[in-house]
Amino acid sequence: MMDEFVRFLEGTPAITGEAKAAARNRLLQAIREPVPMPPTTTIMPPMRRRRGPRLAWRLALAASVALAVGAGVLTVRDSERPAVAPVADVRELGDKAARSAETDPYKITPSPGRWLYVKQTIAPLRQEPEPEVDRDQRMTLETWHSLDGKQLALDDGRGKLVTEEYGPGVTGADLARAPVTPEEMIARIGASVDATPVTEFDDAGATRQERIFRTISQLLGEQPLVADVRAALFRALPMIQGVSVKQDAIDAAGRHGVAFDYTGTWERFEIIVSAQDYRFLGTYGESVADRTFDLPGGATRTVKAGTPLAWSAHLTAKVVDKAGDRP
Repeated sequence: MMDEFVRFLEGTPAITGEAKAAARNRLLQAIREPVPMPPTTTIMPPMRRRRGPRLAWRLALAASVALAVGAGVLTVRDSERPAVAPVADVRELGDKAARSAETDPYKITPSPGRWLYVKQTIAPLRQEPEPEVDRDQRMTLETWHSLDGKQLALDDGRGKLVTEEYGPGVTGADLARAPVTPEEMIARIGASVDATPVTEFDDAGATRQERIFRTISQLLGEQPLVADVRAALFRALPMIQGVSVKQDAIDAAGRHGVAFDYTGTWERFEIIVSAQDYRFLGTYGESVADRTFDLPGGATRTVKAGTPLAWSAHLTAKVVDKAGDRP
C-alpha cells in the first residue's frame, strides 16, 4: 500500500509541504476515527456499516478528499462481452454461484494466526461527506483479514500496518459452526441484524431484508469464508424476498458478469459474479430516488436517482502467514 500511496502522490500535481502534511494527517484521522456527519443528515454512504471500522473504506475516502487521486479506468467494449446463456432466475444463479464456491478457491482453513490478503479496486468518493462515487477514478486497496473474522489490517500510507477489531456482528467464523445451511445463514444474519439497532452509519429507511442482503454482500467481500459457508450464502440470497437477477452487470474493473440485485426504498445494490464460472467479482450500488441531505455550513445536497454510491472489484484473495504479507 505504501508503494501505491507514493505512486498516487507522484501522479498528482505538485503540492506544498504543508498541504501534503495536512493530507496525510487527514488520511490517518479518517483511518482511526468515524467520519463526522451532521445530525440532520438523511442519507448516508451505503457502504458505511454498523459492524466495525471500515478501514479500507475510510482510506479511500480520506485519500479521495485530500489528494484527488486519478487512475486509469478499465472498460470492456460490447464486442468483448462474454458469450454466455443468461440464467433463468435468481434461484439458478444462486445454485451456480454456490457450486462454484464449493471449490474453495481461497483454501481457507481455521488456522490460528493466519490472515486473508484481499486486493480490490474501488471508485472513490467524489467529495466528503457526499455519498456519490466517481466512476472515472479508481483506487487500489490492499487489506488483511484475520481468519477468525475479528481483525482487519492495512498499511496507513507510511509503511506502518494498522490493525483494528471488527465491531459487533456476525463473522465468517460464526457462520462456519454446524449446521451450515442456507436457512441457517439467513437465521444467523437476521438475528444479528435484529440485535443491532440502526445507527447514524446505516440507512434508517432500510428494511430487514435489505439489511440481510447488504450484510451478505459485506461478508462475501470482506470476511474469510470457508467453502461451505460461501456456498450457503449464495444459496441463501434467492431466499431473500425482493432479490432478482441482473443479466449484465459490470464491476469496477470493467468485467462483465451477472448480479444478484436488490432494490430498496432509496438504493439498489448488486452482488456481481462472473458470467463464466460464477465466482464473486464485486459490488455496485446506486440511488433509486431523489433524496436531500444537509452539508456542513448549512448547505444542502440532493442526490438524484441513478447516482452511483458504491462500485468495487474483487481482484485477489489469498491466505498468508501474517498481516502485511503479500502472496
